[in-house]
Amino acid sequence: MIRHWKTKAGRQRWRCKTCSITNLNPINNEAKQLILFLNWLLSHTRQVDMPGQGRSFRRDTQQFWDIWPLPPIVDEVHPVVYVDGIHLGREAVFLIARSDRHVLGWYVARSENSRAWKASLSRIAPPDLVVCDGGSGFMKACKTTWPDTKIQRCVFHVFTQIKTATTTRPKLEPNWELYQLGKRLLHVKTLDSATQWP
Repeated sequence: MIRHWKTKAGRQRWRCKTCSITNLNPINNEAKQLILFLNWLLSHTRQVDMPGQGRSFRRDTQQFWDIWPLPPIVDEVHPVVYVDGIHLGREAVFLIARSDRHVLGWYVARSENSRAWKASLSRIAPPDLVVCDGGSGFMKACKTTWPDTKIQRCVFHVFTQIKTATTTRPKLEPNWELYQLGKRLLHVKTLDSATQWP
């Protein structure tokens, strides 16, 4: 389509080069704008460094800012899946499930509740074992979504709870022993070291 004069009302007229038919439909350049948006998204360019400090870019690509990709449905059964929530702000948490090699799924929610975890876990095939921080919302969702999956607490989260309860310089003897026990727990990496702990 090429520009072909204007109507009396001032609207742009378009003409097809091959069939010479004219119409008033504007050119749909959403594909070009999507490519522009994706090229920026996957580059290191800042919007401030663009012409006009990125104002034209934001205006041309504003329809793509609301697109949120859904994670794929994972049919492959993984032996171990690690799950955790990353708090982004006051009312946003990013729930992530990953295997040893890559991210399997994600979900954005207002809090780590059972409904959010259930929506995240429902797209992933039940693993043999899941490692989590032990939150009540996840435990409830896991029992309903993955009933046959074994649950293991994350060693790092256990140690951080011990450190919160005892501090890093405990004054009482039981607290000191508990803190040292938690530090040795962080070094458990294999089955042999697990059988020798504490």
